[in-house]
Amino acid sequence: MKAPYVIEDNPRQGILLIVGAVFLLALADALVKGLSDTLSLWQLLVIAPLISLPILILGWRGQYERLPRRLDTWGWIGVRSVLLLAMWIAFYAALPWIPLSIAAVGIYTTPLFIAVLAALGGEPLTRRHWTALWLGFAGVVIVLRPGDELFSPAMLLPLLAALCYAGAMVLTRTRCRESSPWLLALGLNLAFLLAGVVGNVVVVVVAPETSSGFLTLGWQRLDAIVYLMIGLYALLMVSVNLAVARAYQIAPSSLVGTFDYTYLIFAMGWGFWLFGEVPDGPMLVGMATILIAGWLMANG
Repeated sequence: MKAPYVIEDNPRQGILLIVGAVFLLALADALVKGLSDTLSLWQLLVIAPLISLPILILGWRGQYERLPRRLDTWGWIGVRSVLLLAMWIAFYAALPWIPLSIAAVGIYTTPLFIAVLAALGGEPLTRRHWTALWLGFAGVVIVLRPGDELFSPAMLLPLLAALCYAGAMVLTRTRCRESSPWLLALGLNLAFLLAGVVGNVVVVVVAPETSSGFLTLGWQRLDAIVYLMIGLYALLMVSVNLAVARAYQIAPSSLVGTFDYTYLIFAMGWGFWLFGEVPDGPMLVGMATILIAGWLMANG
């Protein structure tokens, strides 16, 4: 019988894991944006887990033999999975409508939401934290430009995703630290599969046959190239989920969160290379403001 899953802090490895993870994550998000005109979100959430789950089951069985015995552990894994599912749905729903770089800025307000959740939980915020919160808010306003003709309500979805992500990462560090990353990834992919099945049924029952769009499109016939891209996405997400869970387990959330911000650079790069997206001046200013706010929050 193998020893139970043991965690030892390793900040350097945590940094390497999170930087590698967000590089792959930016590519995976770009793939979803590219596929959003071809299939529905719910179709993606069914097909991708069918590829990921056998890999995760084999990996988990090869590494860890014991399942958690405490019911509350299963409960926290379930809550974490639901929060991450909500995050991905909100984030992916925005991608067909807004540039990848803008979506990236929205999702990376996560440290600000972590601070707010901590404050609601009774943890006092320093003056530096409050400065970071106001800076982050200003950065979001600069990027989204409410009232401007370029503003789209879809820009608010990444902010909702950031709130869900913040809650999930707090749980990863505080409630799921002793759970295997393979088990955490399994929980998330099962949530994906269940949501995909339910979403497809709802679309068939509720939406008309002529419906279109990433959220309301019915099941589509796909060619081999699209299936290959979904397979690549599934493999990327297996790697990302394992690396992110491990990074937040073995290194402080503030340290990992700081390097998590490299996603913004990678997302901008993939957006420019694959979709020709060029950020304008106000967006760059807002992005820099949010980066500074995140750094202040993480090192406050």
